[in-house]
Amino acid sequence: MVLEAAKTSENPVSSVVVTLMLDTGLRVSEVCNLNLSDIDIQDKSAKVIGGKGDKDRLVLFTNRSLEMINAWLPVRETRVKGEFDALLLNSIGRRIQPRGVQRLMDALAIEAGLPKGKLTPHVLRHNFATGLLERGADLVSIQKLLGHSSIATTRVYLEISDQTLREVYNRAQSMRTDLAGLDSPDEELIDNSPSTSVLGVD
Repeated sequence: MVLEAAKTSENPVSSVVVTLMLDTGLRVSEVCNLNLSDIDIQDKSAKVIGGKGDKDRLVLFTNRSLEMINAWLPVRETRVKGEFDALLLNSIGRRIQPRGVQRLMDALAIEAGLPKGKLTPHVLRHNFATGLLERGADLVSIQKLLGHSSIATTRVYLEISDQTLREVYNRAQSMRTDLAGLDSPDEELIDNSPSTSVLGVD
C-alpha cells in the first residue's frame, strides 16, 4: 500500500527511498548518505560507508530496488547541481536529508490512508528485518544486514521471544533436512546467548 502510494507520488524520489528502505533495511541516515560511487549495479550491492558506530558494511539490492534506481537516475540528472555523487537529491538539487525523508513519509501516509506519524523510516527498517525473520533468515544474517554490532541488539530490536527463536530454528532445521533428503534426529535447542539489556536500540 505504501509502496504503491510512493510510485504514484508527485515526488519521484519517494519510490526510490521507500523501496531502498523496505528492501535493504538501511537506516535513514544511510539512505541519505548513499552515493553513486558506493553502488555496484553488477553485484546488486552497495557499500555503506561509516554506518552507525562508524562501521562499513555491504547491503544487497533486490531486482525491484535496481529497477527503481535505474528509473530514478534520469530524473536525478535533471536535478544535479553541486551534489555530483549523492544518489538521492531533493527538488533543488541538494542531498536529501532525514527530515526531508520524514516529510515524504508523512505525505505517503496520508495518501495510503495511514495516520500521520505511523509511517517512519524506522517502521520500514523494522519491516525489512521482521520479514527476513518470518521467511526463516537466521539472526546472524539479519544482524549483519542491519549493521548491528551485537546479536543481542538484533534480538531486542525484533522483540524475539525464546518461543520465536525455537520456531525459527525448527523451520531452518526442517528446510535443511528437506534439502538433504535425510531425517535428522530431534535436537534440543539450548539458548545460551547472554542476557543483555539494550536501550535506545536503532
